[in-house]
Amino acid sequence: MLSLLKRKSKPPVMITPPQPAEPPVRRNRQQNIKVSEDCSLAFAGLAEAQGLSKAALFEDMVAERLERAERQGFKLKIANG
Repeated sequence: MLSLLKRKSKPPVMITPPQPAEPPVRRNRQQNIKVSEDCSLAFAGLAEAQGLSKAALFEDMVAERLERAERQGFKLKIANG
């Protein structure tokens, strides 16, 4: 009896192509910063918990500190090279 029933056809699923991500930021070179083992473990754990790479977390933290310094009136000269 089930063979007599017909299923309604489903509308086709629209698949949107992935949007191109922003071009990757070119990094000049790795910063080798020595920290305590506790700090290193906490930093790695924080990056993982936030779903960031350690490099992205570091850049985010530096940007946050820079904004805070500028709000406090510091004038920083930042130059490449």
